[in-house]
Amino acid sequence: MTTDHTIDLHFTYRVTNPARFEDYLNIALPLTQDEEPYVLEYSLARNSDGIVLQHERYENEAAIAKHLEVTAEGQEAWNEATELLDIRFVGPLSDEFFSKWEVPENSRWGRYRSIQR
Repeated sequence: MTTDHTIDLHFTYRVTNPARFEDYLNIALPLTQDEEPYVLEYSLARNSDGIVLQHERYENEAAIAKHLEVTAEGQEAWNEATELLDIRFVGPLSDEFFSKWEVPENSRWGRYRSIQR
């Protein structure tokens, strides 16, 4: 049996500044696509109310930190353009990670059961 070190982030948010949100997309997505092989998935979906559901999957905890560093300019645009509604971290993350990023206790999820192919 192999150990799964991947980390999934699931979060929902409302776009409050569409122009600044486009800045985020134009900065972060190309960098993630071209320069971040440790980001295994990065997808956005939107419902009819305009709420965005974003899912990101990382190789491990260190990959999240690298992603935030590489896309810092895009992260700034995202912070200015959105209202975070909910966030969930799924996978093996350290207490230091949660402390550093001030992640609320109810946002921390451990893997329970899964089927992977």
